[in-house]
Amino acid sequence: LPQLVDALSDAVVVVDREQRIVAANRRYLDAFGDRRAALVGTRCAEVLRCPEAGAVGPGARCAACEVLELKQAVRRVRNMTDPSGAQRRWEATYNPVLAADGEVSHVVEVWRDITERSDLESQLAHSERLASLGTLAAGVAHELNNPMAAILAGVERLRRWLTREQQLAKRSKDDVDAVLQGIERETQRCTETTGKLLLLAQPYRAATAWVDVNRAVRDMLSLLGYQITKQGIATVQDLDPKLPLIWARESGIRGMCMNLFMNAVQAMKDGGMLTVRTRSAGSRVVLEVGDTGPGIQPQHLDRIWDPFFTTKPIGQGTGLGLSITQRTVTGYGGSIRVESRPGEGARFVVELPVEGPGGADG
Repeated sequence: LPQLVDALSDAVVVVDREQRIVAANRRYLDAFGDRRAALVGTRCAEVLRCPEAGAVGPGARCAACEVLELKQAVRRVRNMTDPSGAQRRWEATYNPVLAADGEVSHVVEVWRDITERSDLESQLAHSERLASLGTLAAGVAHELNNPMAAILAGVERLRRWLTREQQLAKRSKDDVDAVLQGIERETQRCTETTGKLLLLAQPYRAATAWVDVNRAVRDMLSLLGYQITKQGIATVQDLDPKLPLIWARESGIRGMCMNLFMNAVQAMKDGGMLTVRTRSAGSRVVLEVGDTGPGIQPQHLDRIWDPFFTTKPIGQGTGLGLSITQRTVTGYGGSIRVESRPGEGARFVVELPVEGPGGADG
């Protein structure tokens, strides 16, 4: 049996209920630079590179201890340093082994190196969001052109006044103040629009933080405002004002919202109703995105999550949006489902934990 375990390409380490190491395969030793003799018989917290050691906040609890208590498997995604000092990304599964008394006797940790896979997924997710930026270009140009035109007009008026009068009367000063306020307001509009775009275009593996889902919803709908108006789509926003912040990546949540909104808008070429709701459900937040488009054919319901699957015409979608969205949601410890009937539109329901793994190191 030891030879079979040593032959595995995944790193494996076994901990007993006293949290002492009883076995570790060759892949684990090679990956983390440990010696078997130094590991076996010692407490895991003393010799293993425990990611939770000294950590605080969501996801900081020891995964092996959680398995011992809950008696069910736990999955974590971690960034760890290999013996060469390079950062590697690992998917760790902690599996309980139950004794005859029903208690957990051992925890089998299986660590899989997913660095290359994560890098590829990050590149695909980032490419999908950049493709969304291309779709948004017309709307962004409209949003920026209007305030910029107002700014230019205001500057021209100020130039004429200042050229004509050396000393401004009180009324003229009031007029100048009003123009300056208008310039400031319209410049702020431009700044906010570009800020929303920059948040959407952030690298997929940006830092984890507390994220306001309601703000992400409003900002992404704002970016799509031109396209929504152009297609004659009405919007309903029913956002819970007491919705808690969630532990996630800002860019990931915004990318998820954009993918769902774009999917709904593209389904309503001739107008319709886009409904977005958020609500709190215990320790989770729920996001619902509904449209009144043609709906999804029954034979396609199980395939919409597949990479590159699309029923849209060429040039209107890569088939990656929903696949990336599903990966994003599950990476945060959440779930996503769709409800649809032909001719009755579609409704996507996303549930995310408030204090989940964050799709990062937690």
